[in-house]
Amino acid sequence: MKILLTLPNSGLGTSDFLRSGNIVHDPALDGAPSEDVLAALDRHGAAALVTSRPPDEAALRRRTEARGPVFLACVPGTAPGRGADLEAVATALARCERHFALSRPLTGAAPPPAPGEGSREVVLIGAGVVNLVTALYLTEAGYRVTVLDRSPAPGSAAWEAYGCTHAGDDARMFTFTEMDSYNNQDFHGSPPDWFRRPVEENGWLARDAWTLSPEEHAWIDEFERVPSWLARSYNDDIFALTAEAGREWDLLRRRRPGLFENVVLADDILRVYEDPAHLESALARHRAIGAVLRELPPAEAARDCAALAGPMRKGSLAGGFFVPGFTLNVHKFTDRAVAWLTDRGVRFHWDTAVAGVRRDASGALTGLDCPVPLPPDAHVVASPGVYGSELLRGTPCEERIHGVLGGWIRISNRATGLRNSLKVGRRGHVTEDANVTVGLDADGQEILIVGSGYGYTGTSTKPDERQLAAVRHGIADTIERLFPDRAGLRASSRGGDNYAFKYCIRPWTATSLGLYHAEEGPGRGLYVVNGGHNTGGFAQAPAVARAVLATLRGEEHPMHRLYHPERFTAFTAPAAGTRMPAARAPQPLASRT
Repeated sequence: MKILLTLPNSGLGTSDFLRSGNIVHDPALDGAPSEDVLAALDRHGAAALVTSRPPDEAALRRRTEARGPVFLACVPGTAPGRGADLEAVATALARCERHFALSRPLTGAAPPPAPGEGSREVVLIGAGVVNLVTALYLTEAGYRVTVLDRSPAPGSAAWEAYGCTHAGDDARMFTFTEMDSYNNQDFHGSPPDWFRRPVEENGWLARDAWTLSPEEHAWIDEFERVPSWLARSYNDDIFALTAEAGREWDLLRRRRPGLFENVVLADDILRVYEDPAHLESALARHRAIGAVLRELPPAEAARDCAALAGPMRKGSLAGGFFVPGFTLNVHKFTDRAVAWLTDRGVRFHWDTAVAGVRRDASGALTGLDCPVPLPPDAHVVASPGVYGSELLRGTPCEERIHGVLGGWIRISNRATGLRNSLKVGRRGHVTEDANVTVGLDADGQEILIVGSGYGYTGTSTKPDERQLAAVRHGIADTIERLFPDRAGLRASSRGGDNYAFKYCIRPWTATSLGLYHAEEGPGRGLYVVNGGHNTGGFAQAPAVARAVLATLRGEEHPMHRLYHPERFTAFTAPAAGTRMPAARAPQPLASRT
């Protein structure tokens, strides 16, 4: 999609707005005769116009009848020929892109079932928390559900045998900013080079650079190509879906309170920061979406939160604020979910790997390579994490999910006495962001589960040991800084509780958007793929469940298009007959010496 931008703005030259090549900036046309503006639209093959005033209505109607509709985004209060605020330009461009995203056809989408028709059988591939929550919603809606997972039953094997939900520690958090865009959002900034620097140098690369494949280089390049205005727009969409998920979590807690019993549910999250400037920017960001419950300056924090009194008095923390949200021990929650589902007839097949999907010469899905027989007309919903790339073959999700690891260390909460879970911000640190979740081990000991770190593993599930050690040392440093007087942690009677450090590999996308795709499956069912939620799979799980239900019912849900796997590439693709600017030369990836 090409956009003709006529608004004058001197800041555009030092921004990244025009980098994608599909935005044509011609400020000389602002206030020009309508015929000249419309001719420029045709000359550039643009389908949208961002300007200070709309073209003449009659001329626009004639052009629409001859060449098709034009999407108009007018910036109010901008007089022709005068400069527009860069924020206003960004908002107008975002309106154009979102219109394009919401109106384009869903490639591969199946026709909706007729009323009273459509299969009532659903097979879920993957028993992570997203699919388990989806199974809850489907079961409540009267579907007959089967769940397949490649790993052993949870808790029956070492943590290394599992995917993200069950390999990671017993801690998950919901906040309204839990999933967001990690792409550059500074209009005059540069793309973050996190994926080009190793973890030990405050980057996110957990592999030796020379081992990266062309596919992994392309994924990193796409991450860096998302312009700041679009990253902000994506962030707004992510937050909107998280807000929906928040409402759904509230409803689920009221509707099924038994699922949340004995899972160490803790409401309200305290966000704390080392750097005053970081604190102020975070406060502004959360105020903008109405997600601040109460500010907590250092003096107040030292009085009201004894666990952090020492760091506050020493100046290690600049202060913080409470935000709405909750944490729980996710393994306890998923155990209760599996039990609830099993009691209602849901069939679980553990140690059951689906080797892939079968397609005919036209690309149509004809079956799944599965060791257990499946209902012939079942819908299939795959939430494969980073371990199921074979399930994405032939879909637009293929090659879009890569792995980014995060680590976990447990400490005792006996002496600390923390009651609210924390989010900790440490700018310039090897593990900048940390979640500190209150919990209980198998023996009922009060513990804190400290999770942090970003380590890009790409399409591999094996990180470099040196970079993994850097994540571990970073988490240990955060623990030492926040809880220097912590008590020792006694060993648990459950062997799986006893470890010095563990990690899980989370499914990420280069755009920071999740993925959602649906197509006709074998038989009369549908094949649905979702994933790539970076750090927000748990947070957005109920919204994903709602999107799946909508698909099976032939209904619309915003996630279907906002998380379309080709949203970014379709928008930035050149129009027919146009030439893209030369690609930016590949940047070197830092390598360990």
